[in-house]
Amino acid sequence: MKIATVDSACSILNENLLPTNILSMVGIIVDHPYKQPSYIVTKDKEYSLTDYALLISELKLCEEMLAVEKADYVHLDLTLGGINILDLKDEDLLYKIPLSNEGRTILRLILPELQSIAKSIKEKYNIPVLAIGKKSLPVRLAELYAAAYGVAKAISKAKETKSPIYIGLPVRTIVDISEGKVKITSQEPMETDLYAETATANGVSIEPFHNPIVRGFQTVKITPEANG
Repeated sequence: MKIATVDSACSILNENLLPTNILSMVGIIVDHPYKQPSYIVTKDKEYSLTDYALLISELKLCEEMLAVEKADYVHLDLTLGGINILDLKDEDLLYKIPLSNEGRTILRLILPELQSIAKSIKEKYNIPVLAIGKKSLPVRLAELYAAAYGVAKAISKAKETKSPIYIGLPVRTIVDISEGKVKITSQEPMETDLYAETATANGVSIEPFHNPIVRGFQTVKITPEANG
């Protein structure tokens, strides 16, 4: 069973160690045993934390990937119990789905576009788009890859600006940077063998530490070296 999914992750933090943006969006297609993708695509663009259309962009990227490599399901990073997006009706939003008022309002705004893309995927490839969210292992793996590519991007930024940058990683992940690679490893139970890595530039020093205001999140201080 091959699964296509996209996730966005990794943020530059401000002086109060709060996220300011999203650095990376990565799509993957993964098959058994669901540890390494058979296909990876990245988007070289930064995203606002309040961009309601982010989920739409992720699903559009899924559709683009399916034109290159086949899959059996799309896992959308929207945690609604694994329901098929095309089966989601307005009355479900009102009465059945446990969402905050803000979440329900946002979902109402983006649902028509999500369903339009899901319908296109169904017609072209005959596969469903499931709103399974963070319960999906492929979504978690995509998150790890988005974090790895995000850290690599932040390292390049630090070298360009010649200034330190603070990066926030996804929940319960750690980073290792050595031999020209960024490696992000999950620290969730039963996921310590789940990781993502990508190439990165040299010439920076790395200081990972626990975020003091949000438990479960690692922060990374990236400092360009004088001779880097």
